[in-house]
Parts: sequence; C-alpha cells; structure tokens
Amino acid sequence: MTMDSEIAGKAAAILADNPLFTKLEAFYIVDLIAKGEARVFPASTQILSEGDVGDAVYFIISGRAKVTLYGEEGREIVVSTLKEGDLFGEMSIMDDKPRSANVEAQSALECMVLTKSAFLEYLSKHHKVYMRLFAYLTGRLREATRKIGGLALLDVCGRIAHTLIGMSLKAGAGGKEKVVAIERPTHEELAALIGSSREVVSRALKKMTQEGYLKIEKKRILLVMRP
Repeated sequence: MTMDSEIAGKAAAILADNPLFTKLEAFYIVDLIAKGEARVFPASTQILSEGDVGDAVYFIISGRAKVTLYGEEGREIVVSTLKEGDLFGEMSIMDDKPRSANVEAQSALECMVLTKSAFLEYLSKHHKVYMRLFAYLTGRLREATRKIGGLALLDVCGRIAHTLIGMSLKAGAGGKEKVVAIERPTHEELAALIGSSREVVSRALKKMTQEGYLKIEKKRILLVMRP
C-alpha cells in the first residue's frame, strides 16, 4: 500500500514528535515518507520473528505493538511495548544481523515501512538523523540495562514498581508523596513484563494495594512514591 496524501500527512504529524526528527526542518520527514509505504497489520499479527533476516524498518503511525522473547518453557517475556511514533526493526538494519526479538501487534497496527536499502540510503544523505539514531539506540540500551537490573535485583513487588515507573504517563505531587499514573495493563501483560506468572503478580498487586503503594482504577494504576 503506497502512502496516499492522508496517510502521509498523518505520518508526518506523528513523526514530528519522534526524537529522530524533533525540531528538524520539515524536509527530513518529507524525504523519509517519500521512501516508505503504508502497511496495516491486524491485532495479534507477528510482524517480526527472532532469527529472521532484517530487511525493513517500521515506523508506527497508529496502534500498539510488543517486543517479546520466549523462555525455554515457552513463556513469553515482554521486552518493551511500542506506540505511535516509535520505530522498530532498525537494529538488524544497522548491524546486518538477524532479528534479535519478536514484534507482535497488540492492536490493529498502521505502519510506514522502509526497505533496508531505502533506509540506509536515507541515512547516508541525512547525517543529522543518522547521528540522532545512534543517540536513540543508546537510550534503548540504557533502558534495557535499567530493566535487567530491576529484574535481577528486586523482589516481585519491587519489579512491579520498577516496571510501572518505566511505563508511567505522568507524575504529580500530592503533599509529601508523588503519584505516578500508568495506563492499566492486564495481570498477564504485567507478568510478561517482569518475567513472572499471573498468579504471583495478582498476589503482589493485592499486597501493594493493601499497603497503600498502589491505587487501582478502571483504566489506570496510581503508584504512590513515598519519601
């Protein structure tokens, strides 16, 4: 599916907030869109598979996706979640190695897709974006290090809190306490994010709620950060 004017306009608006393009001249985004094509993936579609050859990079225009790995017993581990404006598939393009993880659409997903050759050609002509991509990848590495540290060193309640902070939407002050709001994940999603089971997560959330560290609402979770 080619990029018609409506989809191209939507993509341009979304990409303007992507750290690769923030405050850059408009032609950087225009040139990228000219090399891409629009693709739609139904919910639950596995878009990338670990070990596959990396032949394209994806920019999310709308929808959500998750990056996953699978343990020895087949348990799914969610490495990260992706939303509109995010990109994925860039690592294999940069290092010319197989895909390092799976990517699955959590909802209907609309993407702008660039082939490997088109993306590399774009980067060769737009050095500002090329340098920003390295900064973006460094940020991803720092986040992975933070997550690994949390999973390795904390108990289940600590891992849940650590993960929720990483998912936070906003923070506000409430007296001596700070409250972090998170779009509410399911118990299954949270278990996958911390590498645990639904049952263990359910017990931990109940304990954290009883002790006043969490307030669970219909669409969000409030994490109370105490001094």
